[in-house]
Amino acid sequence: MITMLLSSLFLQAADPAQTTPEQSTAEPASAETTAADTFDADAAMAGINGYLNSVDTMRARFTQVSPHGALISGLLSMDRPGRLRFEYDDPSPITVIADGTTVAIEDAALETVDRAPIRSTPLYWLLADEIDLAADAEIIDIVRELGFIYVTLRDPNDEMQGTVQFVFEEPTYILREWFVTDALGQMTRVIIQDQEVDVELSPRLFVIPEPDDGRDSRRGRR
Repeated sequence: MITMLLSSLFLQAADPAQTTPEQSTAEPASAETTAADTFDADAAMAGINGYLNSVDTMRARFTQVSPHGALISGLLSMDRPGRLRFEYDDPSPITVIADGTTVAIEDAALETVDRAPIRSTPLYWLLADEIDLAADAEIIDIVRELGFIYVTLRDPNDEMQGTVQFVFEEPTYILREWFVTDALGQMTRVIIQDQEVDVELSPRLFVIPEPDDGRDSRRGRR
């Protein structure tokens, strides 16, 4: 169950009261919808890998769009390799933390913490020590459209069900968003905004709390 939740990038975090379907009509690119021009896919993959490996720390705002159009935003903190935190804005009680080996979903309202190995989640492809998407994943498709490169991946080992499509901006190869499609065909979109790289981040942001430790793990750790 935890792997399914993580693979769909935490669908339960979205608040149905915030649903605004008209803002979530974007569809991921595919070979059928992309203009029929050619480009050097190998060079693009080299640039993408180079950019991802160049990011040591990052802080950004994110907006998550659920399969039903519900929107919720929050703060993303990343410290490669292996560490990441999605801190959802109120009223969501959810925080997602990767500590280097494990990804956990903390639900402050239920006082629960569910865990899964990073390798079984889409986050693995962003948090690996040496990122090489072609070596670490099966590349289903790579296309260019309107100044963006869309790379669609799946796990060749089937530890993670479904597919992920990452969207990178040309010519910088900055990651702008991604689409996760789970084994049931449900799609979640995550949009990254206001990125800051090479920032100082407290190591405490990436500590997975125990459910009964009594700490306030969602606030005051920046």
